[in-house]
Amino acid sequence: MFELKALKQKLLKKWQRYDWQRAWLRRELLFPLTISLPRPTDKELLHGFDSLRQKISHFQTGLIDLPGVTLQQQEIQYQTMGRQRIPTAIEFADMSALARFLGQAAAWRSFCNESERLLTAFPSLASWLIENSIQLEKQTGHWSELIAVCRYFCSNPRPGCYLRQLDIPGVDTKFIERHRTILKSMLDQLLPADAIDHTVTGLSDHGFERRFGLRYEEPQIRFRLLDPQLAAEFAGASDITLTLSDFARLDLLLDRIFITENKINGLAFPSVRSSLVIFGLGYGVQLLKDITWLSACQINYWGDIDSHGFAMLSQLRSYFPKTKALLMDETTLLACRSLWGTESADTAHKAEQLPNLHENEQLLYQQLKDHWQPCLRLEQERIPFALLAEIVK
Repeated sequence: MFELKALKQKLLKKWQRYDWQRAWLRRELLFPLTISLPRPTDKELLHGFDSLRQKISHFQTGLIDLPGVTLQQQEIQYQTMGRQRIPTAIEFADMSALARFLGQAAAWRSFCNESERLLTAFPSLASWLIENSIQLEKQTGHWSELIAVCRYFCSNPRPGCYLRQLDIPGVDTKFIERHRTILKSMLDQLLPADAIDHTVTGLSDHGFERRFGLRYEEPQIRFRLLDPQLAAEFAGASDITLTLSDFARLDLLLDRIFITENKINGLAFPSVRSSLVIFGLGYGVQLLKDITWLSACQINYWGDIDSHGFAMLSQLRSYFPKTKALLMDETTLLACRSLWGTESADTAHKAEQLPNLHENEQLLYQQLKDHWQPCLRLEQERIPFALLAEIVK
């Protein structure tokens, strides 16, 4: 009771949670702000009068030289101790006084300056600021640049250029890359709905650029045309790399698509009529999920016979349910017994079951993980090419 340090810690917790600042922004705080103090009981006065008086004296001393901070006291009639003058509340004239009391005067000045700067530039961010008050301190020293970037996008929605091409005085493109999270949050509030691609929610895979209409270095798809007649349409070229968007626009008469993780297997894949092989994607098979013309072809996936190979097969089938596995069965595994390897339990895929495997594939996946320790694997590049040539001819 009447412990100045304890009171400061209690109020400081609310400051650190930004409760006071949000209430101030909402205009919910009425000043002078009065914080009631616990009132000692008659029994506490009777048994600890001298100690209590000393605490009150220290409490009062601690408030000296704090402008705008007033200790309220009141004459209280006690049954045993008679009338006593007891501190009943501490009063703060304004937020600056509260900040000084908590040792946050500099932080409060910065909060006021930065909030005024932001709301002068964008009054419509008033509600956003209440919910994101912590950002004022986190982004101290960066608000001029953040405001400049937002102004640019408001004046140039969906600019259709690379980040490197943005001409914003005082702002380099690396600043935007480092501050994508808060810029996304602010631009979501500032830009009209038709200037935002709401189907893009995350920031990975160039999410910021896709959401706000910027160009970016696209992922590339490498493939080989397995039919010489198809290669003739590309001036005889068969090993081709295209950006994802260009690959999505391909218009070829194809029957089968082969997908293999291993690059050399892709380069050495035998000729197959009306077919191509995509290679080197690994878990990047997700890049193919929106390539609509793939659904018209028979897709064959050739991966390692191990936990990750089956995980990639399951992932690909989530996009293209009719995908067939190629050389990923028990027959192939047993035919190549001398070529078996292992993967450690630490690096093996953790899922007990994979959602898109067929029954025989699921059984083999679990056997690889559970029946051998370390986990058994047969890498696709170890499989004799004669087996591949036999199955795809």
